[in-house]
Amino acid sequence: MPQLALAQGPIERIRADVAVVPLFAGERPLRAAAGRVDWRLCGRLSHLLAAARLTGAIGEAVLIPGGGGMCAPRVLGVGAGERDAIDAALFERWVDDALARARGLSARRAVIALPELAVPLGERLGVVAKCVARIALPERVEIAPEPIDTPGAVDWLRGAARRSRVEGLEIAAPVDPGTPQGAAAETTTAWSSQESAGRSTR
Repeated sequence: MPQLALAQGPIERIRADVAVVPLFAGERPLRAAAGRVDWRLCGRLSHLLAAARLTGAIGEAVLIPGGGGMCAPRVLGVGAGERDAIDAALFERWVDDALARARGLSARRAVIALPELAVPLGERLGVVAKCVARIALPERVEIAPEPIDTPGAVDWLRGAARRSRVEGLEIAAPVDPGTPQGAAAETTTAWSSQESAGRSTR
C-alpha cells in the first residue's frame, strides 16, 4: 500500500530515489522549487531551456543526476504547460505522468514539488492523494509544498489521516517539530478523495 507524507524540508534537502519538479512553459527564469533545484544543479535545467532542448510543454521530461546540494541522486523535471492554464484535470494529468515516470525509474521513494497554482491547495492535495492511491510504486511519495502552502498542507494531511476511510492509501500525519526521533508518525490507511477533494485550506 503506497504512503503519502509531507517532506520534512525543501525538496532539495530530501533523501529519496528521485526528486520531481514541474517545468512550466514560458517561465523564465525558473521559479520556486524548479529554480532552487536548478541553482543546486549549476543551471543545468536553465541551459537545456535556453538551448530549446526543453520548453516545459506537457509530456516533456528530463532526467538529471543529482549531486551538488541535492540529496536525491536523480532529478526529474516534468513539463506542466502554462502555469496559468492549469486546472485540476491538467494537474492530475501532470501528477499521473510524474508518478509513472518515477515508477519507470524503479523509484521506491519519490519527493514531488507541489507547485503554487490557481487550483486551491486542498484540491491540489486531493489530486495528489488520489493519484498516489492508484499506484504500487513508488511505495512512498513525499510532497514538498512551497512555504506559503506549508501550513495548510500540514493541516490538510493531519485531517486526512484522521478521516481515513477508504482502503488503498496510507497517509502519514505530519509530526510536530521537536518530536523525538523514533516517535512514530501517526499513520492511517485509506483516505477518501471524494470527501476531501476541493476543500481549500487557503
